Amino acid sequence: MKLRTRLLIFSSAFLIILPLSAYYFIDRIEESLLQGQEEAQKMTASAIATVVKGYTDFFDSDEDALYVYPKKLALDIDGYVSKEEDWKRLENKFVSYGGDNFSLLLIEDTKFVYAYVKVIDKNIVYRNPRYIPLDSSDHLRIEYLDSEKQLHRLVLLAEGQGGVSVYEVNKDWQSWKTGKHISAVYGVWQETSIGYDIELRLPKSWLESEHRLSFSLVNVFDENQRYPDTIASTQVLDNELLNPVLFRSREISSVIENLDNSASQICVIDKFRRVRAVIGGQQEAASPCQATDKISKFLGAKVLSGKNQLMRKNTGNDTLIIASYPVYKEGDAVGAVLVSNSSTQILAKQRETLFGVLLTSLLLFLLIVVSLLVFSSRLTFRIERLKKQTASLIDDSGRFINHVDLIDCKHNDEIGDLSRSFSSLLKKLNSYTGFLETVPRMLRHEILNPVNTISMSLQSLHKDGAATSTIKQDVIIANSAIKQLQVIVSSLTEAANIEEALRQDITENIDIAALLSEYVSNSQLKHKDKKLRYYGVNSGIDSRLNDVRIVQLLDKIKDNALDFSALDSEISFHLDVDHHQQVIISIKNEGINIPQAQLELMFQGMMSHRVEKTDSPHLGIGLYVAFQIAQFHQGQLKIANRGDKQGVVVSLILPLNA
Repeated sequence: MKLRTRLLIFSSAFLIILPLSAYYFIDRIEESLLQGQEEAQKMTASAIATVVKGYTDFFDSDEDALYVYPKKLALDIDGYVSKEEDWKRLENKFVSYGGDNFSLLLIEDTKFVYAYVKVIDKNIVYRNPRYIPLDSSDHLRIEYLDSEKQLHRLVLLAEGQGGVSVYEVNKDWQSWKTGKHISAVYGVWQETSIGYDIELRLPKSWLESEHRLSFSLVNVFDENQRYPDTIASTQVLDNELLNPVLFRSREISSVIENLDNSASQICVIDKFRRVRAVIGGQQEAASPCQATDKISKFLGAKVLSGKNQLMRKNTGNDTLIIASYPVYKEGDAVGAVLVSNSSTQILAKQRETLFGVLLTSLLLFLLIVVSLLVFSSRLTFRIERLKKQTASLIDDSGRFINHVDLIDCKHNDEIGDLSRSFSSLLKKLNSYTGFLETVPRMLRHEILNPVNTISMSLQSLHKDGAATSTIKQDVIIANSAIKQLQVIVSSLTEAANIEEALRQDITENIDIAALLSEYVSNSQLKHKDKKLRYYGVNSGIDSRLNDVRIVQLLDKIKDNALDFSALDSEISFHLDVDHHQQVIISIKNEGINIPQAQLELMFQGMMSHRVEKTDSPHLGIGLYVAFQIAQFHQGQLKIANRGDKQGVVVSLILPLNA
């Protein structure tokens, strides 16, 4: 956890006690007000249930009744549910029939009953005038009873998208009675991604006497055969009666309409939990009966069993208080009255007081927090600046690149003291690093002079001819040792100065494929007793390189491959381009594997892993130099054991020139 965060948390823990204590006191007042409101709602529910008891005949209904919602906004019959606000707000209230083959939603106003039918049908068969029977295409059937209890049958069908044709038909559903279009019914047929939708309206006066209505969806088989295949209906299979239509009761609403301006919502339900009347509480978020045909089992189960009920229900940032009282008929509960009210208005005054206390506490809290934040931010900024300044003095290889001059050294506080300590330490390190960088050049100068003197003396002795064979042999051994010493000094110098030398090199666009192909060919001529093979294209792959350094890198890897490969085995050079637009050069040899612990140290200088001694010195510098060359070209150098466990593969990854 950062210093600023610790300071803020420590200070806030004490400051937060003040508003919490005020909140606890006002919370007690809130609970008292809510309890008083609960008692008032219980009395209201009981009184309304007593009044409604005289209208229990309106509670009689079948469970399979078609529920009709009251209309809130204007509707356009166009077949698009998403464009109509009334359909949209009730979109989750569609009722499915016939195994989800179609779903239905009904809405009413003073003149019409509106129906929206959603049909799932992958093969729509439209009306074709060449086929006389009216049931030879996909169609919707409507049945209703008029005021004289006469059964009427209507067929809605279409020859394509748009307006539907409506005819009254005989009992066989194949022939019409008069052949005239029923203009009182207006509907639109629209195709959807899963079938089609039908939006329609019919006069409400047709249903006001018997309140009986049924819908059936007929799907015909095949474009050519055209016979009714499946029929899905709203009617219960073992019941030949039409579905009862359930409107919200105007009679019950008129009894309690004088409470329409109340802040509470009064809801009357029947024994099937269906909403029969709603007064007040027009805000949907604070209403258990708004925009629904029946209330939940959670709200209705207990009260419909004959027991009073009082509950609190959380609705987001608000609490809904619901008092329920059963309506009895001959000793049985046939319905219930629900009185609900939001805690928003109940606690309005209490919340004003709470907000006043909280606002004052918040302002004080913010003032202190801002002060602490400014102080801690300034402190954090200075620490971060000190970290960035010290980090910027040293490059990725550990060398100093700037003079030591830290800004906070001028301050007299603790961070200033820390900065001055860092500055003094860094100056000492800079001086010592400079000394270490001069060591290789000093060694070369100091060692090569006596080495050259010895070499000249031995050469002179060898040319005199007076030496015996033993002396000549010693001379040869001395010369060999001197050459090894020269190689050591040259390798040390090369490793010490490789980064400085690379910074002076210039890169250009080079055809890496041509360079590698030519390199392998020349290397094969140089090492005729070895097998060197190239796999890849011979040209056409460009990258920005320094060709001399790339050849130097390849020499280092090739020399290691030659030393560690098995006798008469092949050393292969592979060139590929991956999907990241990178050139991958893989050099593989057959031989012993490298232990995993040693693989992680292969590119560190002065680390040799050879077991057998040879005439040439091996300081482990070759792969270090190769690694530095790869980094200079913004590439990567990786070494791993082959997947078949038969040798080692070294991979050079370079960016492809766009």
